[in-house]
Amino acid sequence: MATDTSIDSARLLREQYKDGSNLSARIRLHQRFSTNRYGQMRWMFDRIQLPDNARVLEVGCGTGLLWRGRPQVPGGWRVILTDMSDGMLRETRASLTQLGHSFSYMQADAQAIPFRDESFDAVIANHMLYHVPDIPRALGEVRRVLKPSGVCYAATMGLANMKEMDELAARFFSIPRMTESTARFGLESGEAYMRGAFSEVKLERYPDSLVITEAAPLMDYICSMRVRTRVSDEQIAALRTHVENEIAKHGEIRMTKDSGLFIARR
Repeated sequence: MATDTSIDSARLLREQYKDGSNLSARIRLHQRFSTNRYGQMRWMFDRIQLPDNARVLEVGCGTGLLWRGRPQVPGGWRVILTDMSDGMLRETRASLTQLGHSFSYMQADAQAIPFRDESFDAVIANHMLYHVPDIPRALGEVRRVLKPSGVCYAATMGLANMKEMDELAARFFSIPRMTESTARFGLESGEAYMRGAFSEVKLERYPDSLVITEAAPLMDYICSMRVRTRVSDEQIAALRTHVENEIAKHGEIRMTKDSGLFIARR
């Protein structure tokens, strides 16, 4: 039986990702102020080494960020994008229509993937497994639908990721961290989950940082998160003033980024 806490978490998650607006606010901050100009999605895409006729599944595709601006997607790839949020899928379909590649879309739960055993050459989980209530179940489903030679690509963040943001949350909101994502499935905690499902697991880290020179995009990021429901307008205003003052004084706010990709085989 589901607990009140799990029901509330599921409700908050549905509200957070009913469409792409909150996620897009966070993506914009990284796109504008990341110091590694190669781009994490481009870096990740480079590591997806598959046959020209591969069948590819992405679970929890969000706004389809991995595929945007990717005209080099091999024409023979059959790509199916899934997400729990119908609103996300509608936005993703609209944003990818100009790419010239034929994607398929389906509303689906990563804990119950609606495809036959050994159906895919690759399954991609791009910064989403920390949202899944039952991570071992989801990874078991990923393994089930992978072909014997198939590969799982699971991106996530490390505990050091945006640690300065957590320091702000502790100071202004009296909470230990902005999100529990990396504690649930991060670069440190995720390996045990991956090795529980796959015989071969490799981790590659993506080097990056943030140098933020405008207050508004950082505040949009903070206000896009569920934490806003737990703090007052006065606390938000105090943090906004602090951020504006820091940028006025130093010209920038620097933040650590720590992210990477698990590459796993059956």
